[in-house]
Amino acid sequence: MSKQEIGIVDTRNILKSISERHDLDFKNHALTFFKRRLEHILDTYRLRGPDVLVDKIKNDPEFFEFFLKEVCIETTELFRDPSLWRYLKDKFLPGLLRGANRFKIWFPEVSSGEELYSLAILLNEMGHLDKVRFVVGSISQLRLDELQKGLLDMKKMEVNHANFKRIFNDARLEDYYTTRGETGYIDTGLLKNVEIERQNTYYERQPNNVKLIMWRNQMLYFNQILQERLLKSFCRALVPGGHLIIGMNERIDYWNSGKDYILVGEKENIYKKRFS
Repeated sequence: MSKQEIGIVDTRNILKSISERHDLDFKNHALTFFKRRLEHILDTYRLRGPDVLVDKIKNDPEFFEFFLKEVCIETTELFRDPSLWRYLKDKFLPGLLRGANRFKIWFPEVSSGEELYSLAILLNEMGHLDKVRFVVGSISQLRLDELQKGLLDMKKMEVNHANFKRIFNDARLEDYYTTRGETGYIDTGLLKNVEIERQNTYYERQPNNVKLIMWRNQMLYFNQILQERLLKSFCRALVPGGHLIIGMNERIDYWNSGKDYILVGEKENIYKKRFS
């Protein structure tokens, strides 16, 4: 089936239908990205045009769960940007976790789970996994279900292993997953301290007393209005002196953001919540 194209009017009609039927607001997501995801959904599910998609959004709850899964932003691999993970292992996390207990880390959108798995493996290799409690969320229940099963995309394993070897000298990634046929499964023992919660598009049910937020490579999918709203929400969730890690090509630069955050790791894009 050839790739279908959706116009701006159709995109806005779809956004309106989602909001009215499901009380989810995607209007401040980057329009180009969202339009591209809608066209992907039309082709993947062989839907004959935007009107059919609107009808299924309104009247087919099972399909809408697949829709939410498809519009999620996927993490591409384990230990993406290995230099960041080396920095976390060697310089950043040892000081934070020394003597710590009940250290809470929030993943507002886990998508396909690789970032969470990566950090859990890193902390386990450092001997600190038992000190940490993860709070993870997603707008997609199907994504959360896959996360709990520990599903891994085996097509990514070559790059996953390459990334892993750039961080660890004496560890084996094979110790953290098994394969059954063409499917890989992460060791779900890594997820024993994970609290899972379905979220909305604005992450409004934020946890409290968070010491670290991982929200990497997400900002480009939101317009400036939503970026600022989310970053302020994260700031409220963080304890004073808590940290936020964003993508290595992203920046926090909304008006007066300097009152909320200070950049403490320029190369790695690690921000710290100001104490006052």
